Amino acid sequence: MYCPNCGKKNDIDALFCENCGARLIIPTSSAQPASASAVSTAAREATAAEPTTRSAQHARQNDQPSSQSKTPWLILIVILVVILGGGYYWLGHQRQSNSITTTAESSSSAAVSTKTESSSSSKASASTTTQPALWSATKSSELASFMSSWQDTMNQSYEGTYDGQSVTVGTLSLPADIKHNQYQDKITVNGDKVKLKWTASADTAAKYQVVAAATDLNASSGVITYLYVFHNGSPDVLVSQDGADTTTFNFTSSQNTDLQDGFAKIANAD
Repeated sequence: MYCPNCGKKNDIDALFCENCGARLIIPTSSAQPASASAVSTAAREATAAEPTTRSAQHARQNDQPSSQSKTPWLILIVILVVILGGGYYWLGHQRQSNSITTTAESSSSAAVSTKTESSSSSKASASTTTQPALWSATKSSELASFMSSWQDTMNQSYEGTYDGQSVTVGTLSLPADIKHNQYQDKITVNGDKVKLKWTASADTAAKYQVVAAATDLNASSGVITYLYVFHNGSPDVLVSQDGADTTTFNFTSSQNTDLQDGFAKIANAD
């Protein structure tokens, strides 16, 4: 190698000129081998490292599908859990709702049944509820005495239940027909069918309580039949002048004031 400063020839590997001490410039041809060697070494290192990198990439690629393949199963499991949980909740809610509905219906049915029974009992008791007695055996005897006197003034003769007799006019038999509820097609009041109750004490809430009956089959004006009643708690004498051949006897309030007053006096006495 020649010194660029003084031109002295030096050894090829010398760094400074042995003549002038100037720094020697390394020829390009000498640097190239070093560079090539460095490149070769880097290439070998890259080649050696490459299998490891590829193996790692291959391993990551193998792991990635495994992780991805698990994801749909996890989603499916979550969906199934949600569906099953929702179904279980819905069934429980339906059972509870049905139970509440059944209980409500049972309670409602029981309430309706109780109300119906109460209504029926009320209707039944309307005619059987005990009230202060408006009539008695003593008053019945007083009515017998009154009728015995009154019929003489009327020139009539009556047979009455107050004397312990039955009153029979055609198909009508008293008190049997009223006691046995066989009067519905035989008796009307003011042209209407009414509910009658035969009673010895007039202590019910029935609209028409019958306490006595009498008839004169031989009256000059024709057959006369009386019913002594408490109409809504007030004494009244009903009269019918229908003959024995009549199938339905219509009664109206008697216009005979003496008869009405006599019965009312007995009925209202303490």
